Amino acid sequence: MADVFNSLNSLIWLVIVLLIIAAVVAVVKAVFTPRGEVYTEPPAVERPVVQPPPSRSGLAPGWYPDQNDQTLMRYFDGHVWTSRTQPRN
Repeated sequence: MADVFNSLNSLIWLVIVLLIIAAVVAVVKAVFTPRGEVYTEPPAVERPVVQPPPSRSGLAPGWYPDQNDQTLMRYFDGHVWTSRTQPRN
């Protein structure tokens, strides 16, 4: 019978300690909760991504001597060399 009483006594003390901890947490929360004006974060503003203009080689679009075959002219479109070729005059 003494074991049951000791177990029950330990259980009661455990419940009391848990209640005290819960009360302390509630008081701390109440103390640190802002009163009146509630802080809200300003809305996020998405700014457009500005990309730099594509780099230019300084070479105008047109037909130029092919670097790999001196008998051909190759077309440059202003950005890349194309596969279009023609005989060199």
